[in-house]
Amino acid sequence: MNVISFISFIICVGILISLLQPNSDLLSPGKIFSLVWCLVIGVTNLKLSFLQKSWPTDVWIQILIGPVAFMVGILFAYLINFDKKIWSNLSLKGNLDLLKLNYSRLFVIIIVLFILFVVSYFIITLKAGTIPILGKKPWIIRRNFTMFGIGLFLHNVFLIVFLSGVYIIFEKNKKLKKMFVFFLSSTSVLLYSATLQRYQIIFSIFLIFVLLYYTTNRINFKSVIIIGLFIIGFFYLISSFRLGELALYILYKISKMKYSPEYAIFTEPYMYIAMNLENFAHAIQKLEYFTFGFYTFDFFTAITGLKHWIQEYSLLIENPYLISKSYNTFTAFWTYFRDFGILGVFFIPFGGGLGLGALYYSFKINPTIKKLALYGMFLFAAIFSFFNSVVGFLWFFYNFIAVLIIFKFIILPKNKRKTVININYSLSNK
Repeated sequence: MNVISFISFIICVGILISLLQPNSDLLSPGKIFSLVWCLVIGVTNLKLSFLQKSWPTDVWIQILIGPVAFMVGILFAYLINFDKKIWSNLSLKGNLDLLKLNYSRLFVIIIVLFILFVVSYFIITLKAGTIPILGKKPWIIRRNFTMFGIGLFLHNVFLIVFLSGVYIIFEKNKKLKKMFVFFLSSTSVLLYSATLQRYQIIFSIFLIFVLLYYTTNRINFKSVIIIGLFIIGFFYLISSFRLGELALYILYKISKMKYSPEYAIFTEPYMYIAMNLENFAHAIQKLEYFTFGFYTFDFFTAITGLKHWIQEYSLLIENPYLISKSYNTFTAFWTYFRDFGILGVFFIPFGGGLGLGALYYSFKINPTIKKLALYGMFLFAAIFSFFNSVVGFLWFFYNFIAVLIIFKFIILPKNKRKTVININYSLSNK
């Protein structure tokens, strides 16, 4: 093990120890982001593939600018809110006022979202001819299993699962309705899993985890381990359908791994972590021009229909400078570097860290279920920034707007809520 990996893993251990302290917030943005990026840097620098190369000092500096700027933004948010009273995690769990919702409206909204999901699923299946899991070439069908406009409703699976979780966990009565909502949620997950996509499912599970962590006593270290194992198992199951044993071995050979073929099963998870930074480091040295916001604001060009027209007119390559065509992701910070260079990779992550930190403290100072949902969404984006920039994607923007609108309808007016006074409201847990 090299020095960089060793130091990175030591920092990870230190962060984990700090998270296990009684008054520590497991979902503190600074700690979680630092943990993920130290782990990714440590794993990547193991260099277990012959596709990986050593990076010169200037490339290391440019790679680290983004994560460091993001952390500086979070630090600024902390300094701004340093002297303000916040709710401790214990007091949040007793804040019943947080969950005062119109559950009748929520029930109807879940049904509407499910209907839109099923209709879009059916239409796209007719267009594709089958679903990916049943196709002879599932990877091709998976890539084309979409449709402009109506394809957005496939991403309702996140909204259905999360809102169903809110309804099932916090609606104290209506057992039959809760069973029905659970059925809709399970059906949507199964149908979406059949497309061999996994991002939205992981997104949904993470938001449910955030919801349970801040509002109940059901989340502890043991449950975190169980959820982690479930997510790993889910990834493995989807990968098994997508690849198969022979394909795993082929992927092992294509990836030019340095270890024995007996461990070929670890190729995909390792390379999907390591090759993001490797592609970023490689592309930094090759980039000749900037695209000035085209990729940062992908959702705008996608929703207006200008995306593919601009790409074709400007001869833009979606994933340039790839080390291997089998791995085509670069980390979120490549998006900002590609659009605006060093200035972009500093100021945009800085603004992102400041925004996430501000949202975190806004939730802890004046907690609402809407703020909890939004914080969970953007924390997810920060965690997976080692993979790509989900914030700029149209599906993320769609879910973001949907959450704002939905909670506008289901949050009860303050005059219909009882005031809850909790003695645990304090300066603790900062």
